[in-house]
Amino acid sequence: MKKNKLKKLLFSFLCITIFSFYPSSAFAAEEITLIKSIFSRTIYIKDLEDFITKGKAKGFLAKAVKNQNQEEIKNILKKRYKAPIELTSRLLYSEIGEVILKRISKILYPHRIQEESISILALKASAIKAIDLEDESISLIDFLKAYPSKVIAIDVTELSKVINKVESLNELVRFFSDSPLEKLKAEPTKNYY
Repeated sequence: MKKNKLKKLLFSFLCITIFSFYPSSAFAAEEITLIKSIFSRTIYIKDLEDFITKGKAKGFLAKAVKNQNQEEIKNILKKRYKAPIELTSRLLYSEIGEVILKRISKILYPHRIQEESISILALKASAIKAIDLEDESISLIDFLKAYPSKVIAIDVTELSKVINKVESLNELVRFFSDSPLEKLKAEPTKNYY
């Protein structure tokens, strides 16, 4: 009996000691490192927040958004999406969720830890934490702030591949929904018999 009480007391003391010496910010993202081949650039989460609230970009962020539509970028970062936590959790742990997370884990992962299983867990944790903190809604900036690693790595090459595929799919859908259907609607029906 005394051994169990001693073990519990020692365990409690150890937990309190560990959590009191580790700052809570160590479990949230502070930087985003954009990686392309051997080159990398850093954008600070704080700079993103200042950009959204004050409209002023600093550091590499200022260079990145220089020739872009800054209002559109701000809107993308802060746009809120309704995401019930139970439904989102079920999606993240479903088969389709796993497929999506595997693809995203090639783009976004904890810096210097490009292991798929760790990246997927970090993505799930970030989504659930961000939704929980913001009353069942999520934004991109909330997701980034909730990411459980000090530095988020984004593989620009992989991101470009996905963006190109999405743009190609959009063009394909647009082509088949606009052009041929309009031509078919305009043509009189022909009798081939």
